Amino acid sequence: MSHGRLTEISITNFKCFKEKTTFQLTPLNIIIGRNNSGKSTIIQALLLLRQTLAEPKQDVVLKLMEGDVDAFNLRELTHGWPSSASEVQGPIIELQWVSRVDTIAALEKARDPNREHLANWADVPWLKTPPDFVTIKSTLQVSYIEINGSVRIKEILATACREGDHNNYPITRIDIRNDYSSWVCQWNNNLADRIEIALDHFIPHLQIDRNKVGPRLGQRAWHNAYLILFEPPLDDLKSLLLEFHYLGAQRGHPPSLYRPATEDIRNIGADGMRAAQLLHRSQNESVHYLAPISMDENGKLLFQNRIIEAPLIQAVQDIMHNLSISTPLKVFEIESIGFQLKFGQASLSHVGRGLGYLLPVVILGLYTDPLRFTMTEEEMDIDKYSDKCHTISHLAIEEPESHIHPKVASRLAHYFVSLALAQRQLIIETHSDHLVRRLRGLVARAQPGSYIEKWLLENVQIISVSQNQSGCSKVNISRLTKEGGIGKFWPEDFMDESTEEESAIYYARLDKKESMPDDSHQVIMEEGDEPEGDAVP
Repeated sequence: MSHGRLTEISITNFKCFKEKTTFQLTPLNIIIGRNNSGKSTIIQALLLLRQTLAEPKQDVVLKLMEGDVDAFNLRELTHGWPSSASEVQGPIIELQWVSRVDTIAALEKARDPNREHLANWADVPWLKTPPDFVTIKSTLQVSYIEINGSVRIKEILATACREGDHNNYPITRIDIRNDYSSWVCQWNNNLADRIEIALDHFIPHLQIDRNKVGPRLGQRAWHNAYLILFEPPLDDLKSLLLEFHYLGAQRGHPPSLYRPATEDIRNIGADGMRAAQLLHRSQNESVHYLAPISMDENGKLLFQNRIIEAPLIQAVQDIMHNLSISTPLKVFEIESIGFQLKFGQASLSHVGRGLGYLLPVVILGLYTDPLRFTMTEEEMDIDKYSDKCHTISHLAIEEPESHIHPKVASRLAHYFVSLALAQRQLIIETHSDHLVRRLRGLVARAQPGSYIEKWLLENVQIISVSQNQSGCSKVNISRLTKEGGIGKFWPEDFMDESTEEESAIYYARLDKKESMPDDSHQVIMEEGDEPEGDAVP
């Protein structure tokens, strides 16, 4: 299980992003913007790497077809879609993440080298007396090129430093370049000609023949340092990407009858079609989740720092109820044939698209519990739960609000916050001003100085994507403010629409009232909350 946490994504010359564009990641990232502005491109960079690592042939450096990202060639993914040429400079993708490394195990793999010699040659002073565990901050930058229609890696740049030390000590750097016949490796700008490079798709592995390179030589020390500083984090990155969960905007229409899954389900699919089978197969398995924030009748936030352990089916019903879906969900077995999912007496295929689109969102959030299907049988707060998890789940969801009622879309903000508080890192691409407005409302309602106010201010960010007339996209990143605003950059043409329309209606009503004759008939509309009822949206 991966111990890594993704902290930053940078893309250059990738689709609509021409210049290097960097996205620092927080536990809850909300991506907004106009259609065709480039919102999905951010997620596609991760999906492209994930589908490449899932390819069995390790010599495939970038898998372009038959995945969540599908392209005929590298030029299709390169900004401006350059015309065919013998050589085309392709995208550059860079990831930054942090990992917790077991230095004792790494030193054993390096055959317990002389620590002082290791620290001096690697230029990493703390390796003289390394702690048992250390948090490493790493980056991996991969530059692609197309030569005569073939996709290749032009350069790989990897860096590593102990978290917090990059201002005090130089960052250790491995530069691997392709001279079109072999790989050339440099360690901190020094040629490492005795170190061999093997690629696991785009992830580099350094190897050395210990029979030919003695323990007192510098390149041997470099390789030993690699086993501590780079190899464990790179392994974490591979696991992190392979375990990255994604639910796309286009979800399949649920059938009336499902076939049971014949094997364990590790991913519900981009269309969410395997969510029902996951629920059926694992409905009695335990998952852990934080009760979503609620509000009392006066609008005051009610936050319970308590992790709930429940069977998956019960957890789904609980979250649905929190989202204001009161109709109970049940799994009906049909002997020797399959099963049905029913809300009340109606099968999922007959209750409208809303619930069919919403259910995979709820199931995915619960399934990405790092302690899923493990019984703890004890009450836990967030800190205790985090200590038990040892890892973070990464997931991206596109348009979770599709086909659902505005009130449910607002309540999704509560659910996503509860997930992000409980060891999930979420990237949410949305067009819903209701969802974003509720996030603003949560921080505005939070008690000044409270735990939840501080968390919302520090861990929720709004990524606004826009595109100019030349087809180049850019991002503006803002945090929420204590008053419920969006700090640095107010998203253009997003939440303004409803506010401006309400204002227009108000003034138009005043004008119309003034122009009406005294004896005209007027229709009086009573104002108030929309009745919730038991109707299924």
